[in-house]
Amino acid sequence: MLPKEITTHIKALDQWLDQLNQISAPPRGLSAKELKQLQAVNKAVENLQRNNIPVPEDLRRLKLELSARDVTGYQNQEAEKQLNAVETVIRALGKTIQNARSHRERLKTTRPAGGKKKNYGISLLDLIQDGLLSPDDHLELQWLKDGPVHKGKLMDDGQVMVKTSDGWKSYTSLSTAASQMAGPGRSLNGWKHWRRINSDGTTTSFEDIRSQYIQKGMAR
Repeated sequence: MLPKEITTHIKALDQWLDQLNQISAPPRGLSAKELKQLQAVNKAVENLQRNNIPVPEDLRRLKLELSARDVTGYQNQEAEKQLNAVETVIRALGKTIQNARSHRERLKTTRPAGGKKKNYGISLLDLIQDGLLSPDDHLELQWLKDGPVHKGKLMDDGQVMVKTSDGWKSYTSLSTAASQMAGPGRSLNGWKHWRRINSDGTTTSFEDIRSQYIQKGMAR
């Protein structure tokens, strides 16, 4: 849950943005035809003044009337103010979001291997004793679809062994083995990435083997 002061600021920001959407537009200005007329009047007045010719009163009155109803400039000014304000907020939030993402990545790398997972309370030794797995089984570990494949095997006591460039290494859990082999900062669910190589060449993930054990237990 976020601290109260942060939720208060977020709520205030949302309210401010809602207010921008609710600001009523200025009264309807000149039509396209009237804008052209105003441009023509302004041009005519400029020509007369340039040649030191008095501007007829009717023309002057028409210019004032059309200019008073022309809100294009006002609309542009208001839109520009709002745009600048929103862009300032976006820039500020961009820095905050970037900072939050950096903290998120740091926290991901400092949490325990495997992260928070559902605890089934089932061990490899349970699967061996039930006959679903055997120390004679050929195993393999792969966490990327096109990544390297590591050979593995089981011990009688339920430990898993992985073949590395330095020889065989033993681990007490599938997830610890997978995370260690993947490298620093990686947290993997070993039940998903370990699999048994069946006699026909197909493979079965340890997650599926565990599901078989659960189903057998429910059927008993």
